Amino acid sequence: MKAASLPWNRFRTGTAALAASEESTALPEHGSQARREPLIILGAGLAGCWLARLLAERGIRVTLIDANDVVASAASGNPAGIVKPYVTRMPCPAMAFHVQAHASLIRHLHSMPNLARNASGEEQLRRCGVLQLVNTAYSPSDDYHCVNAEQATTIAGLALNSPALHFADSGWLNPGQLCQSLIAHPGISLDCGIRVRGFTRESPSDSNAANQPLWRISLHNGQSRWTTRLVLACGAAINTFEQTDALPVVAARGQMSRFALRSGSAAPRCVINGKHYLIPDGDTVVVGATFERGVNHEKLSDEDHARNLAGLRATIPAIQVHEQALSGRAGVRATTPDRLPIAGPAPDMSQLNEAYAELKHGRAQEHYPALPCHEGLYLLGGLGSRGIVTAPLAAEWLADRLMSDDDRPVIPSSGIDWVDLLNPARFRLRDLKRGIVDRA
Repeated sequence: MKAASLPWNRFRTGTAALAASEESTALPEHGSQARREPLIILGAGLAGCWLARLLAERGIRVTLIDANDVVASAASGNPAGIVKPYVTRMPCPAMAFHVQAHASLIRHLHSMPNLARNASGEEQLRRCGVLQLVNTAYSPSDDYHCVNAEQATTIAGLALNSPALHFADSGWLNPGQLCQSLIAHPGISLDCGIRVRGFTRESPSDSNAANQPLWRISLHNGQSRWTTRLVLACGAAINTFEQTDALPVVAARGQMSRFALRSGSAAPRCVINGKHYLIPDGDTVVVGATFERGVNHEKLSDEDHARNLAGLRATIPAIQVHEQALSGRAGVRATTPDRLPIAGPAPDMSQLNEAYAELKHGRAQEHYPALPCHEGLYLLGGLGSRGIVTAPLAAEWLADRLMSDDDRPVIPSSGIDWVDLLNPARFRLRDLKRGIVDRA
C-alpha cells in the first residue's frame, strides 16, 4: 500500500536506493587513501545502533561514528529503562504508533541473532510486567488490562493506592547493553571518539566516484570522511549543523537514581510507573527520572537524587529504601514538540519555505511539489524518553526508505500512515499553514 498523496509526504531526494552489493571506493585526499562509505551514521545510541543493525541484516555495510569514547554514552547508556507502549485515554494515531513500536521491539529481540540475551547471557528483556498508575479509568483495550487498586496491589506485591493499567507483556531492559548487542554484527564498523565539525555536498574529482556528489564529513582532527548517504542519529546534537538548525529538537536532561531496599521491605514484582517510575533490580530499585528542558550537561546532582527519593515516596509509599542513593546516571534526551520521533530525508528548509509559502492561503494540494530534501542526508532522532520502544520501528521505517526507489515510503502493515507522524518537516509545515513565517 502506498502512502497518502499529500505532496509534502513525498520526498524529492534524487538519491537511488541502497543496494547490498555496494562497495567502498577509494578517494584520494591529501596524498592518502580515504574511502567512500555507502552509508555513515552519526551517533551510536539506540537510534543509530538499531538502524545500523537493521541495515546490516539486509546486507548493507554501515559505519557508525560517535563523538564519545563508548557506545550509548548519552541517555541510551542508562542502566535500565521501561519497555511498554505509550497509550492514551482514547485511541489515536500516536498511540497506534507506540503500540506497533512495542510489538516491533519484542519481535526483533526474539528474531534477530544474539539479541534475546546480552553479553552476560541474561535475558535482554526482563518481562516482569508494568503497572501504569492512573487517576481515572481508561477505555478498555486489547493493549492493556485495567485493574483496580486491590488488583494492582496483588500484581505488584506491595500496597498501591490507585487503579492502574497492567501491561503483562512488558518490563524493562538495559539500553546500553542492548546497543552493544545490536552492533555485534560483521557488517557494522564502529569509530568512537571522532568529533564532526560539519559536512558539505561535494563532487570529488575521482574516476571511481564518477563525479557523483558525495557528503564530505569534516572532522575536528582535520581529516575528512566521504559517504554516499549520511544519517544523523546524534541525539540532541542533531540540529547543531547548518543543514538541520531549523529542527525544533530540544535537549532535556534526566537523572535516575538507584536505591537499596531496607531490610524487610518487599521488592516489587513488576515495574511501577506513575509520576516517577520504579524498576526492580535484585535488592535495589532504579527510580526516575528528573526532567530539565534545555539542559544538556550530564553531571550528577544530589538534589536530583533527593527529588527522585521524594517522588518514589509520593508514588509508592509502601516501599522502604535507604535514603542515600547507591548510584545514579544523568543523560540528555532529544525531545520534539509532539514527543514523536523524526525519521526520513532531511528537508531543505530554504527550498521548503519557498515551495510551500502559500500553504496559509489553503490552495489545492495539487499546486505543491514533493518535499525538497538534501540529497543523501537523512534524520533519525527526537526519541525523548520513549526511545527504547520507538527506536526500532522508526529505524525500520527509515531502513525501508533507504532501500526503496519509490519517493513515497511504504505504509507499515497496520494500515496507519506514519509519514505524517514522523516527517522531519512536519513542524515547519504546521507553522506555514498557520502563517508563521519564522520562529526565533
